[in-house]
Order: sequence, then structure tokens, then C-alpha cells
Amino acid sequence: MADEVLPKGDDEIRQLQKRIDQTLLRRAAAFTMAEKFRMGCDLYDAGMRWLIQILKAEHPDWNDEQVWQEIDRRRAIKRQVEEAGLFVVVEEEEGEGGSSQP
Repeated sequence: MADEVLPKGDDEIRQLQKRIDQTLLRRAAAFTMAEKFRMGCDLYDAGMRWLIQILKAEHPDWNDEQVWQEIDRRRAIKRQVEEAGLFVVVEEEEGEGGSSQP
């Protein structure tokens, strides 16, 4: 995947990107399950704060209840899409994406 974005002749950048990816993977592997869970919760909370601010900016006339009604509406749509099986997770083949080995 990264090979498609970078120019063919730029091996130095590719190698740097691979080292960064491997460093991030090693750091993530060192976290305990509790740390990973906490980071996931923090990420969810940050996403919700962003969504609330975006909705308030797009609809300055909405009160907090209307903002939460819109969030609930979007969650319901997401649930319907998941239950209908419209999108499925596709695992990358070995050798593709950021986890490939040189």
C-alpha cells in the first residue's frame, strides 16, 4: 500500500517508513491489555468530543438534546449497516500494507 503512494525511486523514504511502522508496532506490543483498553476508551471519548463540536458548529441553533439525538440517529444507521452485513472486514494478504517485511 505504501509503495503505491511513494515514487518508485525513493527507497530511502520507504525504508524510513518501514522503520517507523516497526517501531510503532513494537511500542504497541509492549502495552498491557489494560493500557490498550484505556487508550481505546480515550480515543472514543476524543472522537465523541470532536463529533459534538462539529455538530454544534454545523447547527448552532441546536441544543444539547438535539445534538445527542443526531448522534443516536447516526449510531442507529451504523447498527443497521453492520446488521445488514453491507461492509465486512477484509484481512490484508501477507506482503501488503504496513505489516509487510522487506
